[in-house]
Amino acid sequence: MTDSAGKVVDISIVTAEVRVALERLRELAVELVAIAHDPDADDETAGAAEHLLLEIGPAAVEPLVQFVCDDPKRGREAAALVLCEIGEPAVEPLLACFEHADPEVRGTAAFLFTALRDTGDDAEQPLIRLLDDPDELVRQSAAYALGAHDSRRAVPKLIALATRPWQMPSREADPEAWSEAYPYDACAAIDALGQLGDPRAVQPLIFLVESQGADGPIYDEAVRALGLLGDFRAAQVVRQAFEGARFDGVFADALVAMFGRGALEELLELAESDDSATRRAVCEDLIGLASPVAAETVAALLVDPDDDVRAAAREALGRTVDAATLEEIVTGLEDPSPSVRAWTTNLLPLSCAWSD
Repeated sequence: MTDSAGKVVDISIVTAEVRVALERLRELAVELVAIAHDPDADDETAGAAEHLLLEIGPAAVEPLVQFVCDDPKRGREAAALVLCEIGEPAVEPLLACFEHADPEVRGTAAFLFTALRDTGDDAEQPLIRLLDDPDELVRQSAAYALGAHDSRRAVPKLIALATRPWQMPSREADPEAWSEAYPYDACAAIDALGQLGDPRAVQPLIFLVESQGADGPIYDEAVRALGLLGDFRAAQVVRQAFEGARFDGVFADALVAMFGRGALEELLELAESDDSATRRAVCEDLIGLASPVAAETVAALLVDPDDDVRAAAREALGRTVDAATLEEIVTGLEDPSPSVRAWTTNLLPLSCAWSD
């Protein structure tokens, strides 16, 4: 005959032992959080503590979230990596932070959802509600997170946030006041709308571009978002923005997103800019066109006088050319012989198997 009472006793003993073990893990996690975020700890020690927190997993969530609440500015970066690696067990404790009295805690918790993606639909509605938060940092963080979560339900609220009226002081007369008045939350909403690709955002973004003009504080962001949306109702706006720019590479992403290879001519011109930041900015866009002409242009930047441009060109080409061929190309382009350099240029279409 089965001893039911004995089984109950056994189960209760096991349960008690589990509770004790979990409590010990939580205590250990508290100690590890303190070590990982100790400003006096060396990198090796802090890294080892973070690794152990990941090993502990869900039991480390509570002390990590508490750290975010106690020190939200540091928690925005310091606790983010571990919490996002732990994943789903961190969702509910972070959502609870949306009710915190301190706006920095609410903003930090919302910001962590830009990287904490595996949440199902649990975070969507709470993040949408934060778009009405009285604090700008919270609204900004929620907008970025909703864009990262591909939340189409948030589009009407994001449009309202992006197009809300505001007044800006003169940037030339008072740069500090201009910076303080800058609509960071509207900028984040525009960025999210560009990522979401919803056609409902096209006309509101065109309105923003046309109503504020090229000197408007969020003009660049609105043009980029329109390019990413890829709706040809905005084609003229994107092209005009590029033509009016001072060849600083600001609209390269928008051009490529909107026109694809149709933007090749403008990008080739940017690659010859006197501004090293512009040359650096277009490397990835050019390679994304999968064109031999574009690849040859980026290859020429492998021997650019500027270190950062060379690094950007190497990184861009490295996405489509294997490491050995890339080194061969660099060596050939640095060769003093024109025939060797010409032969090296011909390697690119062969290596990439592209055709114009």
